[in-house]
Order: sequence, then C-alpha cells, then structure tokens
Amino acid sequence: MTDELPQTKAARVDWVIRAPDNAEMRRRYDIWANAYDSDVGAVEDYLAPMEVAKVVGQVLERSARILDAGAGTGLLGQALKDSGFHNIVAVDYSDQMLEIARGKAIYTELHICDLNNATAFAPASFDAVVTCGTTSQMPSASLREFARLLRPGGSIVFAVLPEAWESCGWAVIMKELEAAHRLTLGSRGVPFQMMPTTEPDFMCEIWVLKAT
Repeated sequence: MTDELPQTKAARVDWVIRAPDNAEMRRRYDIWANAYDSDVGAVEDYLAPMEVAKVVGQVLERSARILDAGAGTGLLGQALKDSGFHNIVAVDYSDQMLEIARGKAIYTELHICDLNNATAFAPASFDAVVTCGTTSQMPSASLREFARLLRPGGSIVFAVLPEAWESCGWAVIMKELEAAHRLTLGSRGVPFQMMPTTEPDFMCEIWVLKAT
C-alpha cells in the first residue's frame, strides 16, 4: 500500500468510490489494486459478483461469450468461472486492476478500455455483457456500447444501484434504447446489500436487460 491509501478497509472503499471525477477514480483504483482483493474479495464483503453469477447461470449457456465490463481484479470473472463459464473477456480502465486479474487465468482476453468511447470489438460479438459495482462509476454512455456489442437475444446482467441508475443518466439512455427497440428490461431482482461490511446503505438489484 502507498501512504496515500486510507488506513482502514472501509475508508479505502469510501475514498475510491467517492473520487470527484473519472480520471481521479481511475488513479485511485490503480493505487488500490494490490489491496483490492483483501479489502472486498470475500463474499461477506462484496455480494454482487456472486449474485450476478447466479443470474448469469440461469439465463446463459455455459459456452456463451461474455464481456465483463469494469472487470477490475476479476472477482465477477472468478465467480463466473466457478459457475462453469470459460469464454470471458475483461475490460477495465485501470491497468493495475487488470494486471491483478491477468494473474488469475480467468479471462481469454483482457483490454484496457475507456467506455466513454466505442471499443474495438465488432458489433454483435458477445452473447452477454455483465457488470457489477459500476452504476455510479462507469459512464452511462456505456449502455449504448453494450447494446451494440450484443448478439440478437443477448443479455446484459447488471448489478444496479437504482438511485445511481437515475442520477448518473442510465435511465435516460435506457429509454432511448427501448424506444429504438434495441433493449428491453427482462427482469429486476429484489434489493440486497451489495457491500454489507463497508457500505451497508448501498442497496443493489440484479437486472437483466435483453437485446431485441
């Protein structure tokens, strides 16, 4: 750990997620990378990866090609691998977080991507996009890119913070994509504490959005 990191696990989580802008958040994730798994890698600390993986297991074949958007150190990817999925591609904007993920042998590909912009992936190249812990941190414009990357009938399995879904602009873009008959809300799970030990007030829901 560097001297800049706060001293406690809860303070480190708070320091990163409350960064004032996207560039600073990326910098803080790079600094946090080596301590990230020890801070939030346990199931009791971060429930969202396990809950997303459960839903993915219900809606996808194990052979599906999956994009893990905002993959970080690979906590969601590991949960998917443990559930029998093996064709998983990681994207994240923190190279230090992806470097930790690389050592876990989870992903077939890893790419540093800023999802404010279009990726280099071909249209309709994934059966699913999965993401968790990203509603207030990933640019909402990512939803357009996710829709572009999905094959017809594909799914986005998203651990959503409902308040951030509205305040960070995802709801507006979802309405746009619904009106264009590109995405629809397939299901919405019951709320749960995403990070019960460090951010107990964060209530999360697993949503499945379907490509139409």
